[in-house]
Amino acid sequence: MSNLARVILNADDFGLCAPVNAAIIAAHRAGNLSSTTCMVNMPGTAEAAALAAAHPALAIGLHFCLTEGRPLTGTSALTDAEGGFLPRGSLLRQLLLGRVPAKAIRAEFEAQLARLRALGMRPTHTDSHQHIHMNPVVFRALLPVLRAERLPARLAEPARPPLRLLRSWPQRFLSQTILYRASRRYRPQLNTPTNARLVSVHDLRAPAAALDAAALRALVGDEPAGSVVELMVHPYLPGPALDALYPNDLAARQPFFEKCYAEHRILSGPPLFAPETLTTYAEFT
Repeated sequence: MSNLARVILNADDFGLCAPVNAAIIAAHRAGNLSSTTCMVNMPGTAEAAALAAAHPALAIGLHFCLTEGRPLTGTSALTDAEGGFLPRGSLLRQLLLGRVPAKAIRAEFEAQLARLRALGMRPTHTDSHQHIHMNPVVFRALLPVLRAERLPARLAEPARPPLRLLRSWPQRFLSQTILYRASRRYRPQLNTPTNARLVSVHDLRAPAAALDAAALRALVGDEPAGSVVELMVHPYLPGPALDALYPNDLAARQPFFEKCYAEHRILSGPPLFAPETLTTYAEFT
């Protein structure tokens, strides 16, 4: 790891439900998480706030959500007939068609940020569920708040996708190219430093059973000296509270869950990196 300056080892989805909260805290206690981002509109939010207070060394950001659970601002162009957030695919279509006002996105972001603070958590940064803030309409809506607050935001910038990926994994090539180009456009618009790169196990085609500590370390092994890379993780524990959130598509989510369970197994074990290598977005503010 001598060629890498610092690693932000951040867990998404804090506050989703009790099994996810437990997995994140276990990874933090093991010395493997410097940071997490909290969902403030989900069943595990109140418990996450209590756990955050009990673990003050764990940096907390906002995991801005527009695609799961219910909004804090009531019904709007962001919601379905039942008042819940639109699924990601539906929201992206509405954004593309210009049917989601920027003021609705900004109001929801401000409400979620305010709730995080009201729960006693000082936000070190923000990212978003399913990278929805990387959509240009959403990013433009958030930018005035990010700049006014001087709040660091994760950029989901991968390494520049090699052309060979177009042949071997075309869907991944397309998504990584979109994120790479968007990140390059957004970076100069932010008024705070942010991560140079984002890596995760979803960059790997290996099955969950093949994941180990070496695989996670290898994700950040080629980053240049002086950079700050975020290793984004989703440590989950299985349980009825998690399954109950997805009654209609539980089977389809299982491959993702299996990787999350593997990340919990790895991150609750020995430290992946030397303590002095780990950092947080709090150091940017």
